[in-house]
Amino acid sequence: MKLLKIAAAAALAAAVLPTSPLHTAAADTDDMPVLKADVNGDYIINSQDMVLLNKFLLGSGELTAEQAERADFDSDGVIDTFDLLGMRRSFVRNATTVPQGTWIGESSEGMRFCWFNKGREGSFADLAENTSAAFSMSKWGDSIDFTLSSGDELSSTIAWLDDEHFYLKWSDSAPELFTHKSDVPYYNGPSVAGEYVSDAGKTYKLSGYTGTSGGEDFLVLPMGTQAQFIYSDGTAKTGDFSRTDKYHFTLRWEDGTAESFTRREITVKDGITYVNGILIANKTYALPSTYAPGGLTAEFNTAFAKMQAAAKADGRKLEICSGYRSYSYQSQLYNNYVARDGKAAADTYSARPGHSEHQTGLAADINYASDYFNTTPEAKWLAENCYKYGFIIRYPKGKEDITGYKYEGWHVRYLGEELAKLVYDSGLTLEEYLCIDSKYSY
Repeated sequence: MKLLKIAAAAALAAAVLPTSPLHTAAADTDDMPVLKADVNGDYIINSQDMVLLNKFLLGSGELTAEQAERADFDSDGVIDTFDLLGMRRSFVRNATTVPQGTWIGESSEGMRFCWFNKGREGSFADLAENTSAAFSMSKWGDSIDFTLSSGDELSSTIAWLDDEHFYLKWSDSAPELFTHKSDVPYYNGPSVAGEYVSDAGKTYKLSGYTGTSGGEDFLVLPMGTQAQFIYSDGTAKTGDFSRTDKYHFTLRWEDGTAESFTRREITVKDGITYVNGILIANKTYALPSTYAPGGLTAEFNTAFAKMQAAAKADGRKLEICSGYRSYSYQSQLYNNYVARDGKAAADTYSARPGHSEHQTGLAADINYASDYFNTTPEAKWLAENCYKYGFIIRYPKGKEDITGYKYEGWHVRYLGEELAKLVYDSGLTLEEYLCIDSKYSY
């Protein structure tokens, strides 16, 4: 008779089963959500859990406090046949439902992204290593077997908490909690790596799927035309991604604000400063006195010869009037200008020793190193065409406060054709393009 009453109660419960979330926050240090109906706490809902619950309901078994919390499927504080019905529904769901979309997996071993497609294929992304591995999967009941692209095979059991969360209990490791993040494959979105500075004054270190800023770590979930920053406190913000060029991108956040990012990786080797691999000499970054290539580099000379020939074909004559300068020669030159015009005036048109681009062997003055050159047809041709051969006008008009020097239409810097075109197309100075300063500190 008691069994008949239980069956009748279960049938009645089908119409009134609560639709509230099926998990609650755990009290243990792992802070993993409690998997309801997992009475024995092994993160698998199977016959063993049903036996424990049935025995309790029939009065022939006892439950610990932890088991009782997990057995209370509908979280009403009472363990009854409604909970038994919920367990049965969990059996069915775990056996029939296959995850789809992009999910974040969390376990004691770390975090990762996972993409499941409709064809029972997908990929895992290792967030620590920024690598990914494709897989195919097969499912029998609540068991899921994964075959990785490497040939390795992994076995797991799935247990759904609700529409947005499920556990995978791996045969050889701790359970992994998955949280749904997007219906878009994570690997179809933007991926950036390197050190960036934003126009909001923040510095970011991005490494594919992970990042840090201001001492705070976060995940970077790329999805379609968007990128989502997921922080350790559980908050997240999503932005529409648009790339300006290989060194710049913008994220327009959900609140309508936009943040522009500039790649800026500054390294110093043997006293020489490189920004994104580009040798820099300006008022902020100095070269050591020992840096002495001895002349204009071979790359500079080859590129200049090509530009010179093109200018000649257009009826313009280009010659180098001042190329490489050693540290000692620049020192003499600068001191002569200071003696003649004073230090403040000299600093507007002449570099202090160690701060001159001429010492790099990558810069030169063309035809006349004077304001007269700026009025010539050659100056116009140079400004419009030098980028095609890998050069930029280093100190353009109207940018004196940024470059630290007055307009010099005759001074060109070699960057290589790709980078020179990027800088030219941006309309920015090299300082603006790399988001660096040019200011003396002494």
